[in-house]
Amino acid sequence: MKRILLFVVCSFIAITIAAKTVTPAASLPAYYESIDGKSGKALFDAVQKVTKTGYSSLGYDGLWDAYPYTDVHENGYVWDMYSDCTWKSINSNHCGNYSNECDCYNREHSIPKSWYGGTTSGPGCDIFHLVPTDGKVNGIRSNYPFGEVSSADYNKHGNKKGTAKSITIIGGNTIAGNTGATISASGTVFEPRDEYKGDFARGYMGALLKWAGDKAFTDGEGSKTFTTNFSTGSFGLTKYGVALLMKWHRQDPVSKKEIDRNNGIQQTQGNRNPFIDYPYIAEYIWGEKAGETLYLDDIMTAYDADFVLGESDGSREDVVHTPVLSVSTTKVNFPSVLVDEESSVSIKVTGVYLTSNVTITISGEDADMFETSRSSLTIAEANSSISQNNVTLTYIPTEQGQHTATLQIASEGAETLTAQLYGACNASCNVTWMVNGEEYTAGNPTTTLAAGSKVSILPTAPASPCTESNQFVGWSEEVITTPQDEMPADLFSDASEAPAVSHDVVYNAVFADLTETDSSAPDTLIFAKDQETGWTVSGTSYTNKYWILKSKAYIESPTVELSKLQSITLNVRTYGGTSYNIIDITCNGQVLATIDAVNSTLKDKEWIPSSILSGEGKIRFSSTDNTDANGPAIAKVTINLEGGTSYVYTDYITSCGSTTNVVDIQQPQHVGNKLLRDGQLVIEYDGVYYNTLGQPTNF
Repeated sequence: MKRILLFVVCSFIAITIAAKTVTPAASLPAYYESIDGKSGKALFDAVQKVTKTGYSSLGYDGLWDAYPYTDVHENGYVWDMYSDCTWKSINSNHCGNYSNECDCYNREHSIPKSWYGGTTSGPGCDIFHLVPTDGKVNGIRSNYPFGEVSSADYNKHGNKKGTAKSITIIGGNTIAGNTGATISASGTVFEPRDEYKGDFARGYMGALLKWAGDKAFTDGEGSKTFTTNFSTGSFGLTKYGVALLMKWHRQDPVSKKEIDRNNGIQQTQGNRNPFIDYPYIAEYIWGEKAGETLYLDDIMTAYDADFVLGESDGSREDVVHTPVLSVSTTKVNFPSVLVDEESSVSIKVTGVYLTSNVTITISGEDADMFETSRSSLTIAEANSSISQNNVTLTYIPTEQGQHTATLQIASEGAETLTAQLYGACNASCNVTWMVNGEEYTAGNPTTTLAAGSKVSILPTAPASPCTESNQFVGWSEEVITTPQDEMPADLFSDASEAPAVSHDVVYNAVFADLTETDSSAPDTLIFAKDQETGWTVSGTSYTNKYWILKSKAYIESPTVELSKLQSITLNVRTYGGTSYNIIDITCNGQVLATIDAVNSTLKDKEWIPSSILSGEGKIRFSSTDNTDANGPAIAKVTINLEGGTSYVYTDYITSCGSTTNVVDIQQPQHVGNKLLRDGQLVIEYDGVYYNTLGQPTNF
């Protein structure tokens, strides 16, 4: 079976933006080091500095570009916390006009901008508290403060609006404890869904600290939640604000959605929300720990193994833990080297609940031949389940032989760990490179290396000594004496792919015949009036000069080879309104792209794959969201394909082989001790032969 070496990448590309995966700050303990050991106003100021770290304003328009990183479901649909609406396209469902829920979404200031002067700069574009929300529900929310209602006059999709006579918290007390302070009976509040109350509380807290002293949130209705008093005990919140936000913060702990959103905010806006990373910080500012000194060792990050998403509050206070050390490996094998050369290996040392620094030592008979880049790690560096503490170990032998040592990792109260270190210092191995049976040195390749090592420099790729159709494809220890259609198993063309050697080795250049094959694929597939042959049309209606994609209707192409797909052009328009105009382009059940046919006259919309696809299938054009008799209309579909030829490699060889020519020989019948048969002599190699008269004959 011939092996094809023409590789293509299989990747279905969707125009709809999918949820992004981003990573948190490299080391949370280090990121928050400045707040450790602080209390009261000093703690508030330190946390505020953290909220500003890395911040860069996106601007109000920049929020649209940030939401794909912060506020989309895994399928890429917009995530709204005011309603259960979702929108397929994050870029084309922005609110202008709306009549009903789920018509469109906008950029909601969960802290209404009327509370701080109506600006869309500064806090007016801070994504900490600006979230995508349904336009209808957002309009109903207006600029009312958050709260809890006992009876609601709007409760679609789980949202409440109503008059609050007594907003209660834990124990049945009013929101400010026993003081009786409430929003007045005539005041109106907005109550979001229970599963997002903590999200909004922590968004308020983060935004408050970020802008404390720069902008007050106390205009109009904002004065019921926020205050300009930043002294101990208040720190920018009224008694009502403290009671409500702390209640929601406690009853709805941090979720994975919030963690993903926080990471996305860092990726786009540059800063992080401390009340998501370390939820228990809020207790030291407004809660039961207010005035006490905060030590990071006493609280958990939302990334700690013991932090249960949706349940943990982040306190270690009532949890008794034994310090635990871990190391990524207990056996370290170093690549072999020569005397006085060196090789290195990195390992990861981490700890949980540590109470003292980690010490790292090397002992044993050959300890002097090993080194460690770190003799210790601080608690802050090691005491986190997400820390990336790489300790580099180095082997530097002073004599040949096998060498061992013991790495010891210790911290008070934790079980001491050990890892065995193994190194080998061997004589060098010789590497010979052969092209068509002759040694090849072009490009100064690696010719000497320690056993167990890999070559670092390959020779210059040689030209084929055989025929023009033979192409160099790599190096192999295998010698192929006759052409074969299977490549050698150990073939490599990059130094990183070369095998480690433990003995002298000979690598042979491998060549393969590059054979051109014809492609029968057409250059273009067209679907239009009088050009439907081979296409499948189902459920559509033809009107005047285009096909209308009703519910469950589709147009499907003949089978195409996806690797040759260059572009697709749709000549489209809307038909009968603007509500159902998304055209899905799919193949084998996978979405390739979506096209929005919002124009009122026929226009060309082109889609070009961003990478090479693979396989084959029929390309379908449909409007899956359409539940109406009307929908987008298609007048013409053009699928552009790459025609021409393709190539395969066949007949692998490492040399052109020996010369095997049959030559005619006249007299005499014997040449030396070579016997002539039927007047012919088989020549198996270059040489000089003598006839009986002593005259040389070259072959």
